[in-house]
Amino acid sequence: MLRHHIHPGLELRLLQLTDAPRLFALVDANRKSLRTWLPWVDATTKLSHSQKFIAEALRDREKTRAYAAGIWSSGELVGVIWHNRIDWANRVAFPAYWLVPSAEGRGIMRAACQVVIEHAFNQLKVDRVIVAVATENHRAAALVRRLGFAQISTLKKAEWLYDHFVDHSIYQRINPTASSLP
Repeated sequence: MLRHHIHPGLELRLLQLTDAPRLFALVDANRKSLRTWLPWVDATTKLSHSQKFIAEALRDREKTRAYAAGIWSSGELVGVIWHNRIDWANRVAFPAYWLVPSAEGRGIMRAACQVVIEHAFNQLKVDRVIVAVATENHRAAALVRRLGFAQISTLKKAEWLYDHFVDHSIYQRINPTASSLP
C-alpha cells in the first residue's frame, strides 16, 4: 500500500524520508499527550530520530511487506499507523498506531485501522491480527472492540512506560476467509 484514499480529506500514505520534518514536528508539538501511552516519545528528541524510524520502516517494507503510513487529514499529518512486525511463519500481523489529540473523536483512527486490517487480510493474507493495548487505555480498548477484536489474554508487566510497568490486554481478530490449514 503506497497510498489509500479513505474518503475525501482522509488518506494513508506510505511514510517517506521527506515526511520526517513533519513527523518530528508533530511528535514534538504533541509530546505531552503522546507520552501517556507511547514509550518512545522521550527518545524522539531530534529530526534524525524520525528519519531513522522512516528509514527502518522502508527497509522493513522491502524485507517483509510491513509498512508505516502517515495518516493525513485535510492535507495535514495527524498520526501514524504501521505494522510493528508480521510473523509470516504463523501468518500474524501486529499493527500499531497513534493519533494526535486534535484529530481524535472524528472516526479517523477507526477508518485507518479498518484499511490496515483489510489490507493485512486481503493482500498480505494473514490469518490473524493481534493488538496489544495498555489495560488502563480505555479509549484504545474501545476502538479495538468496535473493530471486531476479541480480548484473548492479559499480559502482566508487558511494557515499561517511563517509570512504571503497564499490563496489556491482548486482542485478536481472525481473518474470516482464511483457511485453517497452511
